[in-house]
Amino acid sequence: MKRISRTLVVVLLAAGLGALLGGWYAGGSSKPARNMGSRQAPAAAAPIDSTRKVLYWWDPMLGPSSISPKPGISSMGMALVPVYASEDKAGNPGDVTIDPAIEQNLAVQTSTVRLGILRKTVRTVGYVRLATPIITAVTLRTSGWIGTLYATTNGTAIRKGDPLFTVYSPQLLAAEEEMLAAARNAALAVRTHDANAIAEARRILHSIRMRLIYLGVSPEQLDRVAADGKAREYLTFLSPVSGYLAKIGIRQKSFIKAGETVMRIDRLNHVWLDAQVYDNQLRWLRLGQVLRAHLAADPGHVLEGRIFFIAPDEDPQTHTVTVRARLENPGGFLRPGMYALVDIATTPLERSPLAPESAIIHTGTGEVTFLAQGRGRFVPRKVITGLSGDGGLIQVLSGVQPGDRVVTSGQFLIDVESNMNEVAAKFRAGAQAPGGKAMAEMKMPNPPKAAR
Repeated sequence: MKRISRTLVVVLLAAGLGALLGGWYAGGSSKPARNMGSRQAPAAAAPIDSTRKVLYWWDPMLGPSSISPKPGISSMGMALVPVYASEDKAGNPGDVTIDPAIEQNLAVQTSTVRLGILRKTVRTVGYVRLATPIITAVTLRTSGWIGTLYATTNGTAIRKGDPLFTVYSPQLLAAEEEMLAAARNAALAVRTHDANAIAEARRILHSIRMRLIYLGVSPEQLDRVAADGKAREYLTFLSPVSGYLAKIGIRQKSFIKAGETVMRIDRLNHVWLDAQVYDNQLRWLRLGQVLRAHLAADPGHVLEGRIFFIAPDEDPQTHTVTVRARLENPGGFLRPGMYALVDIATTPLERSPLAPESAIIHTGTGEVTFLAQGRGRFVPRKVITGLSGDGGLIQVLSGVQPGDRVVTSGQFLIDVESNMNEVAAKFRAGAQAPGGKAMAEMKMPNPPKAAR
């Protein structure tokens, strides 16, 4: 029992001593370190090849920000590594030389700049719009009263020859009676066998008949009146064209004066298709180019029209410009508001230097591509590009020539290495200046002090 008590006391004392030492360590006390007699070993300096010239020192894990003119410890506590003059394989700042094995691991791919024809099909969306309609005004050429009104609703589709309304007009009724009388006289003249009398009677009949036709009465109605031998009080007026009714300004039993417009018929023989194109596509578009529309309402049918209008202004919200084409609509199937997918076949560009778009790096202030020189050597080149075409090709205005090989895959990793080489070249230039003033002025972060 006494032995168990003694063991318990020893355990409690050891736990208290451990807690006391932990508090000293947490408080930053250096006494335990002195009592323990431990020291933090400084990082070992990288070995130096005395037979080669050292250009600068750096920590490859930190990159150009760790470059120093002399050996030391980086901010990560690692010894700076020397870079020798023989390792500077690139001829100019920004040039990159990659080991063939590493080049394969980076999946670097190249393509040749060539002269060719650049083609572009502008694909966008469009909406069917109401074209400026061909308007036909239905007017009465004589005063009268409306009897039955057949056309009563605006927007109703109507065909040529459909009845519109009936009219009672004293002038028309009198002209009918005159026509019937002239018809009887012509019949009597035939019995006389007098050629002059027959010709005169027929001339009068034809004149009266034409006067009724000019007043708006159809020839078919006049034939029926002549066949019946009796004038009709109400004559039916027919639609002169096919279209849609608009602005019906009459009511049944209302009085209409001669010359007043009874109603209007809008003929939608064609419609407009307004396609929206972005401003960077405008250089491809010309008046007269063929526009093909695939309507969502009839996917299997392709409509074609020619561009006759390109809007002079741009929508500031969508940055699009309206391109308009005319589409024929003989059956009246096309209706304003219909949605369509639009393809515009543009005029190809002849004999242009072409390169893959993937070879161009957009830096924000310009465009850069990398030329493959062979044996793992890559050179950055500033370029100016033009229009983008189909097949992922782009027009190159300057910077490369046909036959040059440009990097199309892995160029972003090469770009990082190129930027590091440019930074290193600036440090080398400072180190080679008289007295190495530029490099001497660089301040490296002080390495952490080893605990004593």
